Amino acid sequence: MGLLMGIMFLLFMNFKMKWELRFWYMMIFSFMMLKYLKVDFSGMNEFIFYFDKMSSILILLSFWTSSLMLLSSYYSVKMLNNKMDFFSFCVLVLCLVVIIFFLVENMLLFYLFFEISLIPTLMLILSWGYQPERLQAGMYMMLYTISASLPLLLCLLLLGYREGSFSMNMMYMMMMNNMEFYWIVGLMLAFLVKLPIYFFHLWLPKAHVEAPISGSMILASVLLKLGGYGIMRFIMMFNFLDSIYVVLLIIISLWGGLLTSIICVGQSDMKSLIAYSSIGHMGVMLVGILSGFWIGWGGAILMMVCHGLCSSGLFCVGNLIYEKINSRSLFLCGGMINYNPMFSLLMFLFCICNMGAPPFINLVSEVMLYISMYMYSNILLFFILMMVFFGGLYNLIFYVVVNHGQMMSFMKVLMVNKSNENLLLLLHIVPLLMFILNVGYMSEINI
Repeated sequence: MGLLMGIMFLLFMNFKMKWELRFWYMMIFSFMMLKYLKVDFSGMNEFIFYFDKMSSILILLSFWTSSLMLLSSYYSVKMLNNKMDFFSFCVLVLCLVVIIFFLVENMLLFYLFFEISLIPTLMLILSWGYQPERLQAGMYMMLYTISASLPLLLCLLLLGYREGSFSMNMMYMMMMNNMEFYWIVGLMLAFLVKLPIYFFHLWLPKAHVEAPISGSMILASVLLKLGGYGIMRFIMMFNFLDSIYVVLLIIISLWGGLLTSIICVGQSDMKSLIAYSSIGHMGVMLVGILSGFWIGWGGAILMMVCHGLCSSGLFCVGNLIYEKINSRSLFLCGGMINYNPMFSLLMFLFCICNMGAPPFINLVSEVMLYISMYMYSNILLFFILMMVFFGGLYNLIFYVVVNHGQMMSFMKVLMVNKSNENLLLLLHIVPLLMFILNVGYMSEINI
């Protein structure tokens, strides 16, 4: 409660240095949240909030990414004085809404904060986006997510009326089995669109391309995790894994992940490439959850954290290149390793992290997910091999095109590398390297 009161105080108090205070508040609280990673299996109840190992690591990720959003927008918003106070206000509101979403135990509040998170995100895209097409991107995002969420609201109201309670823990104890197809669609569709699964993914590349750097970071690192967290909670409550429709969902996720990996290979827009790679990773994560094996469940939680930091860092890399050459096209890049070797090294680390190579924690998460897929069915081995190949291919293409090849005359501006830019990228990389020291945390999470 003290955490939420602190955020409320920072939202409504009017003082100088609001930007810095809000930044340090979120950064310090992300360190204070580390102690809650050791919470009991059963979790903690306090008032209307419920807190367990699954929500604790996602709250930590939300705080960390929200503080990095302010750091990444230092030049484009604070230095240029581009509605600076309103921007930090939007970031703080978004952080507050997402954290309450991960904490609430009442299903109606769960739905409410799931939907409210759209509003600050839309404000970020519309107010600080790059091109006039941001209006279309915002409309796509709202229409996709709201139209898919209405069946969820209807199902939750019907369940609450039938069972006499909206408590998630009560539903978990009842353990409903053999639910009909329309219940599965109604309860899961909103989360599948938010994830997003293939067929419902069109809004994501559009929103990423038109969003400012902070919008892309929060979309990739936290808002996509709302869908994964919702699916995990609902599978625990309603026991969908026995249904025949889960097999269909697994096929769609893997086929979509493979297709988006192939699409990434042919992309020329940096942001578009990173956005499509997110769809492939989230598809694999969903299969890990639906496989029903513990190793898939642990790998999915780990993938959410790793992808949140890695994808957010890649968007920062793309934005730093855009700020220097005013283009996101890969065709205009080349030879950066000659001018800016430090930036080149950091970009290389992000690319190998995104493809799941050692020494990053992404390797552990992908191995866990691939084991669960293989245990579910031997046929899925084909998808595993193809996605590993294409994952390596598009990340290497991205790195090689930007850093090697002929230098262009206007690329000399890339020599300038500010310390806050290096710090921003290092703050994404260091947690990915450090978390491997505590990878046993995953084995402590109990379904």
